[in-house]
Amino acid sequence: MSDEEIRGRNFVVEGQFSPDWDKYWTHNGTGFAVTNEDDQGPYLLMNQKAMVSQLFDTVVFTERQMAGATYRIAFRYENYGEGPGAGVVIRTSSGKAQPIDLSGRIPEKPLADWNPVHSYAIGDVVAADTDITLELQGPDIGGSSGLRITDIDVQLHLVPLQLTRIQLDDRVYETPTPVNA
Repeated sequence: MSDEEIRGRNFVVEGQFSPDWDKYWTHNGTGFAVTNEDDQGPYLLMNQKAMVSQLFDTVVFTERQMAGATYRIAFRYENYGEGPGAGVVIRTSSGKAQPIDLSGRIPEKPLADWNPVHSYAIGDVVAADTDITLELQGPDIGGSSGLRITDIDVQLHLVPLQLTRIQLDDRVYETPTPVNA
């Protein structure tokens, strides 16, 4: 078997913000939220406390199936120090909120145009959660740059399967139980 991860579908619709992004994302009406494009592709530009959100359904799992499974978010962003308040807030249907502050975050490569967040674990998701809401928040001030964000991808990462028993014709092969189990 391979240790390579198998990618599933992205739970986020229009995470690259094409011109019809607002069919899937809701703008709170505050501030400035508009799409733009540069040599890296399309992105969403937000400032003046703009908030854009999208709700998606979670996978229906039992507590046992959910054990060890995690939702993870990845995206690219630019902020250029345009003020406090920029970030992403992840809300579960059970009421837990997890903020990712992008206003004061020092990028991995300060001179790079786009800073990646490769795989950020969304904590506290339980089997009882029916949905997750992503809230993208623009900075408090209204600079010319604001928060730029794109390539939003949410994946469910499952615990790797472990073969414990296989039957081939009439012969059964079982994995030995560890001594300390």
